Amino acid sequence: MSHDAPDGTYARRVQDGDRSAFRMLVERYEGMVFDLAHQYTDGPEAAEDLAQDVFLTAYHRIDDLQDPDRFASWLYGIALNRGRDYAKNVRRDTYPFSRSEQEGTHIRDNGAAQDDQLVADERGDQLWNALDELAPTYATPFLLKYRNGLTYKAMSKRLDVSVSALKVRVHRARKKLRTLLAPYHEKSRS
Repeated sequence: MSHDAPDGTYARRVQDGDRSAFRMLVERYEGMVFDLAHQYTDGPEAAEDLAQDVFLTAYHRIDDLQDPDRFASWLYGIALNRGRDYAKNVRRDTYPFSRSEQEGTHIRDNGAAQDDQLVADERGDQLWNALDELAPTYATPFLLKYRNGLTYKAMSKRLDVSVSALKVRVHRARKKLRTLLAPYHEKSRS
């Protein structure tokens, strides 16, 4: 089979039990997955581990892929979700104690700045929790736009979705996030 075959051809072969066809998909998308994984990790080793985890997840869930021709956007969604999970787990595992222990004397010297940082961290956690409530259909374009700084045109190419559909999804994500975050804003005002 030609290396120029569309993604759907390889994805169907994998779904039919041809494990070697997955190698072509990995070679085709390893750069994209590694780049995305690197955004969520602190170094190349952790990014490689996360990228490998993304491809293993994709391989094990390949039968869930309903439209093999949309493999790229499906894989990107997996990479984005695994990256978010990784970042969330790292924050949970390291933030509550190690950060305050390392900065113990600095906290006493700079109390006002520390308070501001704690408020910012809390708001960040609230945003991530609200993003977890969104369907990936809305969360993915929102994060690509505001976290990764992609244009709608670049998002359209990456996700294989029209620009107008992406604009609607980002708008709906903002609207839903506003609703989900409203209780936090009301509490901080009072």
